[in-house]
This record gives sequence, structure tokens and C-alpha cells, in this order.
Amino acid sequence: MAGASIQNRDYRFLPVKALIFFVGLLLVLKLGFTFFTKVAADEAYYWLWGQHFDWSYFDHPPLNAWILGVSDRIFGTNVFGLRLPALLSFAGTTYVMWLFAQRLFPQNSKQSFLIMLVVFLASPTLFVWTTIVYHDHLMLFLCIAAAYCFTDYFARFAEDNGTDVKGLYLAALLLGLAGLTKYAAAFLGVSVALVVLLSSQLRPMLKQKHIYFAGVLTFACMAPVLIWNLQNDWASFQLHLSDRYELKAFEGINAGTFARYLFSTALYFGVFLLIPLIGIFWPRRYDSTFAALGVRLAQITILISLSIFVIFAARGTVHWYWSDLAYALMIIFMLLYLRWGWLIWAHVLTSFTFIAYGLVTYALVPVEYYFGANGLEVGRMYGWEQVAPKVEHYQNEFNVESVGGTLYVSAGQLSYYLDRPDIYDFAAKESQFNYWDQKNVPVGQNAIIVHDPFGDLETAKRRFGKLTLLERININLMGFDVLWYEIYLGENSTPIDDEVEKVPYAPVAKL
Repeated sequence: MAGASIQNRDYRFLPVKALIFFVGLLLVLKLGFTFFTKVAADEAYYWLWGQHFDWSYFDHPPLNAWILGVSDRIFGTNVFGLRLPALLSFAGTTYVMWLFAQRLFPQNSKQSFLIMLVVFLASPTLFVWTTIVYHDHLMLFLCIAAAYCFTDYFARFAEDNGTDVKGLYLAALLLGLAGLTKYAAAFLGVSVALVVLLSSQLRPMLKQKHIYFAGVLTFACMAPVLIWNLQNDWASFQLHLSDRYELKAFEGINAGTFARYLFSTALYFGVFLLIPLIGIFWPRRYDSTFAALGVRLAQITILISLSIFVIFAARGTVHWYWSDLAYALMIIFMLLYLRWGWLIWAHVLTSFTFIAYGLVTYALVPVEYYFGANGLEVGRMYGWEQVAPKVEHYQNEFNVESVGGTLYVSAGQLSYYLDRPDIYDFAAKESQFNYWDQKNVPVGQNAIIVHDPFGDLETAKRRFGKLTLLERININLMGFDVLWYEIYLGENSTPIDDEVEKVPYAPVAKL
């Protein structure tokens, strides 16, 4: 069947030249964000994983860390080497959106592709999370590519059961690599299975061997994750299913985290995108099998992932950006049913407020300070260029080799800015450092310790016979004191048992 057309919809106010201008502007801003914003705390933490190649890691599967490690070895420890993988994965995501546009809108693929891209880039969360090297940049590319390949194969199979199976195996490989990047890829995997089971056109696939071999390929890609978890008492799965949430299942509702997830998701992906996010579930007929099956795959993925996150948000903290796959898939198919061009412009134009906020906040000074707030969460990205030389100075002065932080994120930032992987995390909170045996300095030795408002100084004190404050560094940006760091000398290490002491949460940050 022929692909859909957008010519009869209210998109006459979305001319190609205007779309090219705004896409270009957003791409320039994206490059600016890439090279001029500070390295986020978790970026440094994941970079450190790449310095310790392993089957997998405590917080997430390993593929993103492996790639960061390879990039660091090729380009060195700098922002270009750190964030190049995100630029490459975004280029891949862009190419797959072009493939979708050609299949969905063959008569108007250029305009539809530009609309998809400008809406994607104008979503503040998708703009940032395909720029920094959290795991999402790679997971999104691999999941969107897998979604395209599955939809393409399913559409061909629906029209000819004897179609070539190469596309199916490519889709399975991409899905497996997505699962090797972030556990959220499982939502797409479950949705693929449900699309086959719920479609009378696709159920004959269950009588053929290839769908099962493809499933084996997907799970084979995730073998490193299973090996690591087998070796470590299923710690990563336990973290994501239970330990990270303030309430256990059926213990009640955490109204604060529940409301924060709903509000943050709506706001930071773009409030105007709520309309097409809901609209994708409105029953309608589509002009092609590809479109119908693609929308069904997107619908199931959105429904499952958002439902699970809402349930977990009622137990504890669920970050809004975990919903990025749901929004990305919706954006790809939204032109099939969205009738209002004004909504796209409203989304694009309002997004510049958030993107400008992000650029200023993460490159110059946290904007919150101009409104009387403290912005501690953002402030922790600043000051490491001053702290790292001070740490090296005190190492030399006291002839100390070991260095650590009072939380895993500060330990990761120390590691990145000192360009050394043997940094310690002295907090009680469980982290990847537990599995590297980098929580305790060898007995009797000394260490330089960096503490900030987020850190667990009390547990650090228990790891040493004596802690002496050497210096307090106040980070001032444009007249605002955004954060402080304290540097301590820890003497006569007295290791504690972290299997007994570990806790799932960090202490509350204090000024």
C-alpha cells in the first residue's frame, strides 16, 4: 500500500526552508552544548567504568562504558573524546528517522523528516540526553534502529510470509545491543513479542524457526550482563527492581516522587508533546502496513514503559528522562495523526527557553541563583579544575598516593579530572566502587579525601583513625557561591565491612 501523505494536514506553515533554519540552529546549539558545558557527574562516573573493562557494571549494562573506554584510549581524556560517541549515535538516530520518513511519507519525505528532527531536537530532554554520554544516547539509537528493522520485516512478512529474514536478524542484533546498553530496552523487546502475538498477520511467524533464533541472538548479546550478575548475586537487577526505591512493593505511595515524575516528564520533554503522546492511542486506519505495525509497536512500548515508571514512581525516585524511548517513538509516528501545525511551532519555540537555560546553567553559572535558589545539583559540576590541582598539591606535600571522594559521583569526577582510575569512594552508599574493591584504602595507609555537600563524611571518618581538614574551597561564579569543597587528610586507614555498612541512598545534600 502507498505511504501516508502530510500534504492535506495543516502543515502549510511549516515550509522546508523554515524547518532547515530551525534544525540548523538547534544543531549549532547542540554542538555548543557538546563542547562548552561542564562534564556531568554521571558522565565522569561512566567514563571511569570505561577505564575498568568488565562483563557489566552495578548500575547499568556495559556497552556504553566499553565505547567510552575505547574513545578515551584513541582521543585522550577530554570533552571531545568523551562526547564523540554521543555525536555519532545521534547521527545514527538522525539517519534512522530519515529511513522512517521515506517509508511513512514517500511523497513528502523531506518535509516530514525535517519536522520529526526539529521536534526531536526541540524536546529539551532528547536534546540533552543525545548530547551527554549517559547510556540513553546509545540506547535510543539502537532501539529506534531496531524498531525500524522490526517494523520493516513485519510489514514485508504480512504481505509475503516467505520474505527474506536478514532484516529480522539485524533487528534482533540491534535490540540485543540496546539491551547491552540499558535495561529500558527490554520494553521494546516485550513490545515486539506482543505485536507478533496480537497480530493475525504475524502469528504465522511463530510456526517458523527464525523468530526463535532471532530471540536467541538478542539474549546472546546480553550474555555479559548475565555473567556479571551471576558473579555478583544479581546485584544490578536487585538495584533496579527493589533497592533504589524508598518504599518496598505494596508498602504505600510516595506522593512526592510520584508527582515529581509526572510533572518533570511533562515539562522537560515539552508540554505540547502531551497531545500527540495521548493522541497516538486514538483508533484510526493507516495507509500502509508499515505504518499500522509501526504505530502498534510504538503504542505498546509507550504504554508498557510509562505504566511501569508510574508504578515505580509511587515507590520512590524515577527520573523523568527514563521515558525518552516512549517520546522518541511517538515523535517518529506523530505526523500520521497530528493535524495541527501550530502545535509543532509552539513546541519548538518554547523549547528554546529550556535549551538556553541548559546552556547557561551548564556552561557558565546555574540560572537558579539569579532567582534566589541554590542549584546545588547543577553546582556539583563546577570547580573541579580548581580542586584537582589542590589535591595533587596535598598529595605531594604529605607524600600520599591514595585519593578518594565521599560519594561515588565526586569520586568519579576526581578520577576524570585527575585522569586516574584508582580513586576511592568512601561513602556507605553502594556503588560500582564496591565491586572494584575501592571503598577502603589498605590498612594503615593515608589518603587525600574530597568532600562536598552531597558527600558522606561520617562514613569516611570511620574509615580512618584521624581526619584533618586541609582546605575549604568556595566556588564562586559571577558573584554567586555555587558550591564548596573540603579537602581532608585521612590518616591510618581502618577499613570497615561494606557488605554490612552499605546503604541504598546517599545523604541529603547540605550547604
